[in-house]
Amino acid sequence: MLLFSIISTGFKKINNLISNKQVFWDLETSGAGKKEHPKAFASTPKWEQILQIAAIVVDESLQPTNQNMNEFCRPRTSIIAQPGALLTTQQGIKESLQAKHSSYELISMINNKFEEWKKENDNLVFIGHNIVNFDSPVLEYNLFNNLYFPYIDRKSRGDTLNLSRAMYALNPSNIKTPLTAKGNPSFRLEKLAELNNLPVEFAHDAYSDVKTSIALTKFIHDSDLENWQQLSMTMNKEKAIEYVNSNKGFCYMTTFAGRIKLEALSVVCESSYSGWFNAFNLAYDPQPLLEANIEEFKTLIKKKNRYVITNQHPILLPGKLAINYEPYNDIGSKVLNERAKIVFKNKSLAEKFKHMEVDRQLEKIDESSQDNIFPESKANKFMEFGQQDVIKKFHDQKSWEEKYKTALSLRDPRAQFIAKRLIFDESPKTLSEEDFKMVHREMHDRLVVIQERPFTTIPEAMTQIDTEFSKLEDSDSETKQEKVEILNDYNKYLTFMEKYFSNKNSGPLPEGSKLSKHIFG
Repeated sequence: MLLFSIISTGFKKINNLISNKQVFWDLETSGAGKKEHPKAFASTPKWEQILQIAAIVVDESLQPTNQNMNEFCRPRTSIIAQPGALLTTQQGIKESLQAKHSSYELISMINNKFEEWKKENDNLVFIGHNIVNFDSPVLEYNLFNNLYFPYIDRKSRGDTLNLSRAMYALNPSNIKTPLTAKGNPSFRLEKLAELNNLPVEFAHDAYSDVKTSIALTKFIHDSDLENWQQLSMTMNKEKAIEYVNSNKGFCYMTTFAGRIKLEALSVVCESSYSGWFNAFNLAYDPQPLLEANIEEFKTLIKKKNRYVITNQHPILLPGKLAINYEPYNDIGSKVLNERAKIVFKNKSLAEKFKHMEVDRQLEKIDESSQDNIFPESKANKFMEFGQQDVIKKFHDQKSWEEKYKTALSLRDPRAQFIAKRLIFDESPKTLSEEDFKMVHREMHDRLVVIQERPFTTIPEAMTQIDTEFSKLEDSDSETKQEKVEILNDYNKYLTFMEKYFSNKNSGPLPEGSKLSKHIFG
């Protein structure tokens, strides 16, 4: 079978109906994240707190149902927001402290509502704009830090950012995009909406962004019915796995530094992570890799391999599209087919990939700073805690006093610390004097001491405030005064928190809106 024959960019027309109900959702958070350690390739948002959640269930016609939520919560004492996040949402610390729900109350609502919707709808898809890289990790770690199972949005999830990029890759004229300073297309939700006449009520408000994401998905669906089924198919992990396992060659959409391109790949083997596949870029001759020893392979494979992660809504397209794009149009279908036949599930290459993965995992451990390893660093550790009956009992208890008693029976020290830190934020007076001082001391060492951390510290946030003030000096923004007030209030809050955590004799803080009055009067 010729996998890379010349064809037009369209696929065979198939059923274009959306087969499942979908939950469109979006978060507003305490920040954009940062690098976990200095040598990390990219930043991670997983340490940020959810401050707003919005979600709408839509039917098979992408019409909103009456199942929805739009809720806010107060910031946790133990998490420091980035000033830029407050300016983006235009919600200052005073307003945030007045929110109806505590963080634990909000996370519990999200967990219960998402589980309820999943039970009512088989194969429910969770979808939003840039959720794979941002919202989903934030949700996972917020659930984990509240002792809930973290992977609630698996195994079917989609990303409208991926859909938008795929539509552009197949036919740029189908979707209007602004350009970055480097001349690359930008896919920021509010700009896509503006240029393609989609509704935007208020940018960076979760509920408004959810409605815009629904409109964007309908726009993509209606504008490219011929390709929709292929673009949406890999929202389901099992279907994505089946696709890469049954196609010796396929196209994979990738992005780097704003550039979008299609790569012709062939899967060699599944990696040590379930659902992650080591694939080879057929733009290169695989023969030198077959002849190389393991050390030579590690050098030769650089920039020629790609991870295909099947639970992150990868855009996988028929291999025959490749010869419509560089450099595959010069290589030709005959050579591409020959390479795919050699590479696909090649046992020799698979062994070399597995050896390389072991070495890379050891390198990552060496590179990670020991200072950045905290009890809540890895959400997948939730499965190691055991005692799920005790964790369930913890959530079932009505009072924090009863929750605390239950938490003390947790044997895993990481789980017990997460529970005590949670109680420190939610009901600090409930803790024993010894446990209160333990968490208070830990928060001082995390948030006040000037040292590299994977999350925002008080000194960092204060420096960021100075930077934001400098930006505003030359600004003629209509909201300049409001932003100045937000920054002034937040600076006062940070000064208070710095003194609070620095005082070894500090007692429990007031809860809820009483804290705002305590700080601001």
